[in-house]
Amino acid sequence: MDDLVHQLESGSAAAETRLIAAYVSGTNETSDGVVNRLAASAAGGSPYALELLLGLITDYQLAAPAIGRHIKNQAVAEEVEQEVLIAVARSIHRYRGDAKFTTWLYALARNTAISELRRHKPTSTIDDGDVDDWSQRRVSSLVAERDMVREAVFSLPPVFRETVLLRDVERLSYSEIAERQGLAINTVRSRLSRGRALLANRLPEQAPG
Repeated sequence: MDDLVHQLESGSAAAETRLIAAYVSGTNETSDGVVNRLAASAAGGSPYALELLLGLITDYQLAAPAIGRHIKNQAVAEEVEQEVLIAVARSIHRYRGDAKFTTWLYALARNTAISELRRHKPTSTIDDGDVDDWSQRRVSSLVAERDMVREAVFSLPPVFRETVLLRDVERLSYSEIAERQGLAINTVRSRLSRGRALLANRLPEQAPG
């Protein structure tokens, strides 16, 4: 496992494929070992490990159980999942490996979900447009006429950069992006979430927006 992560830190696509396979086909212990090691590498500053870790969190909905305990509205829950990705990207450097990564992630997801509940009255109605606007205020509102932010956007891997630009700069809808890129809407959402999280990781905590 350590050898594969070391290869991943050098940008090895083969190592990424093998780590994903190990996560998917392994026992729970093996899967935990994969994410624990990736988290440790990401905490040490590896962008490749962080990108793969965010991908596993997204593709296998690792934060969903913790969020679902507190958020019942599906649209809001999906946006909280994106907030969790951003929180992971922002705070992964604090992960010390004292507990399993999933334990650390669940605590982060729970706190994010509770914070979201506190922002809304229990009786308020939140439609998809409101949820999307709320999400954009967190990260995509930063995508403005600031050189620092633009530099961060263009440093994203191309597969995520284009989706972020189409959504947060050109303001295209998910369906328009899906049509332009020839992707399913869920894939667009996944790429956008991961792209925004990676962008947050590249921006200072106090970046203006």
